[in-house]
Amino acid sequence: MHELSYATSMLNTILDTINNSDFKDENIKRVSKINLEIGELTFINVEQLKFAFEVVSQSTLCEGAEIEVEYIKPRVLCNNCGYEGDLDAKDEFDILCPKCQSLSLKIRGGKEFNIKNITLEFDEVDKDQ
Repeated sequence: MHELSYATSMLNTILDTINNSDFKDENIKRVSKINLEIGELTFINVEQLKFAFEVVSQSTLCEGAEIEVEYIKPRVLCNNCGYEGDLDAKDEFDILCPKCQSLSLKIRGGKEFNIKNITLEFDEVDKDQ
């Protein structure tokens, strides 16, 4: 289950980014939303990723954050026929050129795992005090 390592890495990256940003001295209440870009060739089970993140983010600013995922289609270059374009990857054992069925492919995209952005909520600060 590599989803746990992705979830842990996500959490560490988000918390490190917040701690090293201009927002670190603000009254951050929590991270409410995390937008991800995930390549289809990572074969990440998003439900397992969400569950793992729920577990590792307990008692942190990220606890309870909503996770939204945008999938990135695989892109390939066929060494046999020269096809360059999208690929329908049904499973990790069936990666063939859609034009000539060759196995001789260069992967040009679809393995990404990016935190696209996060949404922060801030505590209300009473300016009269």
